[in-house]
Amino acid sequence: MNEIMHVGLTLFVASALALWNGWGLARLLLPATLQPWRPLLAPLLGYTLTILAGYWVVRLVGGLRPALGLLLPLGGLLNGLAWRRTGPPNLAAALRMHWPALLAALVGVAIGVAPLVNYGYAAPIGGGWDVENYWPTARYLTHGPVSAIATAPANPLRDINADPPRIGLTLGFSVWQGCVDLLSGGEPLLSFAPLLAWLRALGVIGIYVLLQALFELRRGPAAFGALLAALNGLLLWTSFFNFGMQLAAWPLIPLALTLGLAVVQPASGQQFHTLIAAAIGLAAIPVAYYPALGPIGLMAAGSGIVTLWQTPLRWPLIRRALILVLMTLVLAAPTIPDYFAGFKFRYSLPLTTLGLFRFVPLSDIVGLTLFRLREAPEPLSLFTWLAAITLAGFAGYGLLAGPQRGRWFGLLAGAGGFLLYLRFGAEYHYGYLKAAAYVGWLAGALAASGLQATLERLPTRPQWLRRLVAGGTTVIIGGAVAFTGGRVVADHWSQPGLFANELPALGELRRLVPAGSTVWLTSDPRVQGVTSGLAAYLLDHAVVWGDVRTGYASSSAGEPDAVADYALLQRDEDPTLWGYADPPIWSGGSYRLYQRPEGLLSHVRLVQMVDGGQSVTISLSANRLSLATPFSNQEQATRWIQLQTVTLTPAELFIDGQRYAVPAGLGAITIGPLTTPHTLAIQAGATPIQLRAVSLLAIPPASAGEITHSVALSAASVADGLRVATTITMLNPDSGPLVVALELWDRRQGTLFGRYGLRFGPAVTTQPATVAIDLATGASAAYSAAGEPLPLGVQQGAVLPGSYTARLWVGTDQRALLTPVDLFAFTIDRVGGITLDWVAQYPLMAARIDRPLQPLAAQFGEDILLRGYDLLAERVTAGDTVAITLWWQALRSNLDERSMMLQLRNDRDERIADADGPPAAGGRPTSLWQAGEVIIDDRRLAMPANLPPGRYWLVVGSYRWPSLELVTLRDASEPVWRIPVEVIVPDDA
Repeated sequence: MNEIMHVGLTLFVASALALWNGWGLARLLLPATLQPWRPLLAPLLGYTLTILAGYWVVRLVGGLRPALGLLLPLGGLLNGLAWRRTGPPNLAAALRMHWPALLAALVGVAIGVAPLVNYGYAAPIGGGWDVENYWPTARYLTHGPVSAIATAPANPLRDINADPPRIGLTLGFSVWQGCVDLLSGGEPLLSFAPLLAWLRALGVIGIYVLLQALFELRRGPAAFGALLAALNGLLLWTSFFNFGMQLAAWPLIPLALTLGLAVVQPASGQQFHTLIAAAIGLAAIPVAYYPALGPIGLMAAGSGIVTLWQTPLRWPLIRRALILVLMTLVLAAPTIPDYFAGFKFRYSLPLTTLGLFRFVPLSDIVGLTLFRLREAPEPLSLFTWLAAITLAGFAGYGLLAGPQRGRWFGLLAGAGGFLLYLRFGAEYHYGYLKAAAYVGWLAGALAASGLQATLERLPTRPQWLRRLVAGGTTVIIGGAVAFTGGRVVADHWSQPGLFANELPALGELRRLVPAGSTVWLTSDPRVQGVTSGLAAYLLDHAVVWGDVRTGYASSSAGEPDAVADYALLQRDEDPTLWGYADPPIWSGGSYRLYQRPEGLLSHVRLVQMVDGGQSVTISLSANRLSLATPFSNQEQATRWIQLQTVTLTPAELFIDGQRYAVPAGLGAITIGPLTTPHTLAIQAGATPIQLRAVSLLAIPPASAGEITHSVALSAASVADGLRVATTITMLNPDSGPLVVALELWDRRQGTLFGRYGLRFGPAVTTQPATVAIDLATGASAAYSAAGEPLPLGVQQGAVLPGSYTARLWVGTDQRALLTPVDLFAFTIDRVGGITLDWVAQYPLMAARIDRPLQPLAAQFGEDILLRGYDLLAERVTAGDTVAITLWWQALRSNLDERSMMLQLRNDRDERIADADGPPAAGGRPTSLWQAGEVIIDDRRLAMPANLPPGRYWLVVGSYRWPSLELVTLRDASEPVWRIPVEVIVPDDA
């Protein structure tokens, strides 16, 4: 099913489940004072019952399947009983009476899922990492109870969601999501964003009921207050930022206030069973989100005190309130030990900040201005000032002359007291943000009350005056709030805040990797973090090995010599380092998936230096390798060993007393056949060698010796005060030119200090070069071993406070083909002072170079092969520059002079733009090519700004210079290679 179609299915199933489980409850348990709103309270009660009962089941009994097996028949039983006692539902009457509330909820849902429609696939809309908790937990709960999570197959996300949760996850949202997924046939990745929108809309319905039932607003003003809540920009931002627990408790705020205040009233005919509905609603709050108890409790207390003051029958009210509290404690009993076992751990850690070090202004809270996490508050415009004055005026008048003024004072006192505590007591910016999103709707609701009071005091004639006041207020306040909500949507419109480069491609892992398989997940720093978390989530049906760090967790699983059935590696990693081989069986996003090679039994990534007579001992059994003690397994078998080596000059190893020549660069040595069990003694000669990896094979390896089209290098940083000199020694005999750069980033804040790059062409001997950077002044220079200056490309960034790391980049303009390493780090404090933290040295490293993302074998003429290309974006914007890397190979030496063609053409084959020229910008002309050499040709093609959107072609070819004679593509229907691209309209067009 199309993922966007699944959005609609998720919303339908969530609504149907809530109505099924809540219709009978609403008919049977609501007090008489709330009977007119039974159709609207039914889904709220159904949602509440589902998460509460589901929590009890997964906490004590089993998974969500038995929970639904209990809930669905129970809902049917209650519905049948209610039908018999009160008659069938009257859908037409409910729609006629409550259509404004449904319209407000529909608006809330529409803006909540709007970005997904633009993406065209399911994704988390904002950048919050909490999906690492919600998605796996919902999946685990569909299979078993909370206590069984710890026994699930190894996965980095398993342990942070086990029993008890290390970061204090409450289960309400995951219970609801798991139930909806089981009924819809979906999964958390598909249902997550739609359910957040649905919960926000459900809270809007609850606010409508609250305003009518307890604050005596008529339908129009109540709908206006509810609509302002649906459009509130701060609440919408929290929904987009993936705050699942907070959104799970959002509908419970108006429900708890409405039911709690309604059922404790000692009204005539108020029976005991009405307390059950309120107790269910209150008990669900800690199941959804413990911190929600703060604002809900204080608002309820404020309103309750006022109600107690106003009623003459105080003791009956107090008695019913105490009974309600006791019933709530019974229904919520397991959440009390769960808090101390799990969620309390969260409060023992340093407070979460999200990088927010300011308090959200009141204009953001009420929805008049736009909240952005990394930006300062925006000033109020003239129109926003007008809206703020209008909002404040009507809200103030609502307190003075609106209905139920006492309850409003109590409600505002509770909400205001909680915000004041977070602002001046705890001084907790992040907590203040979340609490503000919970209570921001109060301003609009109170303004709606003031509007109603104003209209009641205006003369009935002429009607145009009343319409002018009502319409003008709606346009001024509603327009400002709607504009801010629209800007929040616009901020998230173009692409998801997470996984924009990974989805929907990575979803294929569920299909490609069989359940129960073992998968080695990369530890490459380019994907460590929340991207690794997504990969781990999509592999939760398999056993995940490796040293993995996600956004919130780290794990280590699998034996050091284990070879998994599959390996999911970063796109640019060398698979041979992990025992796998090109080509991958799948490629998507930042990853490539490899299958275990035939005959590979065991593999150890050594990355160990030996020199000057040092030795290494490797023990092997019939199917295992070890650097420690020999194995007890005495099974005899014929095996082979392949040893990967790295050295900058030819060297030698002595293995079991036999001399083996080690080629310069990246190489492979075959040892065997050997009979297991066996212990290899490996001794180095005088030249330093890196033992990169060792493999145990059941069959002889296909090749050995020098691994062509690879690079070996060393890198060492040395500091003199704040001047850091990094010396790079490169052996690059048959590939290039290569980009070697130092990138100085504060990766936590995304701040670039500077990028300093060199290009190394092919050479049969080592090429040393030094890059010196003065951190205090920003001055930089590059020079050779002889002290001669070298051209250094510099991209200067900003000198801002932060923690910076210098990472080595070796590859093309677009891709780092060497797994990045960090060479030094420094800190800039808030007054500009710089402290060098550490420097590092890497004696030997290696990478295979001939690895285009799109492999080809397109031959031009008799002597040039197009091995492939890298085009990271197949959708480009008019006016942008397209970056492409072409990988050429010389089939013979002594070529004549050629120019390489890169042209943009339309469907009529008309040339629009071109970037023709010699290979590698003239750095490696064809006359210098040697047979077998791979040439990396980075090119950039500027797209015309007025280019109409549509399909175009990047045309790649070659022609002789200066005759311009085309060198045609062999065995093809046309003389050039075409790469399709799609041109889109700029966002600001």
